[in-house]
Amino acid sequence: MNSIRKLSAAALLALFVCGGVPASSAKAAVPPSRKSDAAGQQAPAFSIRTLDGKVVNSSQLAGRPYIVNFFASWCPPCREELPDMVALQKKYQKQGFTFIGVAFRDRKETLPDFLWEMGVEYPVTMTNPQLEAAFGKLLPGGKIRAIPATFVIGRNGKVLNAVSGGLTKADFESLILKALGSKPSR
Repeated sequence: MNSIRKLSAAALLALFVCGGVPASSAKAAVPPSRKSDAAGQQAPAFSIRTLDGKVVNSSQLAGRPYIVNFFASWCPPCREELPDMVALQKKYQKQGFTFIGVAFRDRKETLPDFLWEMGVEYPVTMTNPQLEAAFGKLLPGGKIRAIPATFVIGRNGKVLNAVSGGLTKADFESLILKALGSKPSR
């Protein structure tokens, strides 16, 4: 009986940390209750080293739309939305779009195998306190409290949306099209 309670508690904790909403149960067009007030703010400046050793920074992405997605290999909603992200990366990369994955409190040793298994070809980095704080301030409460957490950046370097919780393929595609349609800064 005690082990059942522990298992139930662990399951509830996992749901809480991962946003508690599987991607398949989210409605398309990003429900307003999951949007943040970050729209219009300048996207955080960053410089990251990807797992394959390349440097990616926000200045390299100037004029390009992108989505920063905080995820973890141990998070069920994150695992559920990754195949859609991979498919959409392939579909829209020729238009200048890219995802940037940020592994949230994951294990660096096992992450490359997980990403290979999922077919992820876009840049992925490990999180750090500065990156979490910079993007977390765009969410209600001022920090990343649940994953996945998704930040959509337009061509002008402004945040178009910040969403905490799993998204469907239709949600992502809608956000990507919005980012692609944004005007570059002058």
